[in-house]
Amino acid sequence: MLNVKSNSRVQASSLPPPRKYYLHIASELTVHTDDDGAMFSDLAAAHRCAVSLIWNYMRCDTEEQDWKGWHVKIADDTGRTLVIVLFPTARRLLSHATGQRLEVIPLGP
Repeated sequence: MLNVKSNSRVQASSLPPPRKYYLHIASELTVHTDDDGAMFSDLAAAHRCAVSLIWNYMRCDTEEQDWKGWHVKIADDTGRTLVIVLFPTARRLLSHATGQRLEVIPLGP
């Protein structure tokens, strides 16, 4: 819970310091290592960024990549994997009314 003074300013000591997280994008055959990392307020913020990265990769895909097996590993500065966020398996379908859209299909066996 945040401590608020009577003048409505948040005390800086009540907020946890941001931490550096690394978002490595990978498949079984390819790894794009994040050597720089990024500062996030917490793991939930790093997870939101990973989900955003996934959807941006898929949205910008012009070659209709098969994303099955792709994932984002969120690691801390010791290299320990904290969370793995999976890409959904998806295919593009053309809708005459709206143009191109992305349909998510379930993972198969």
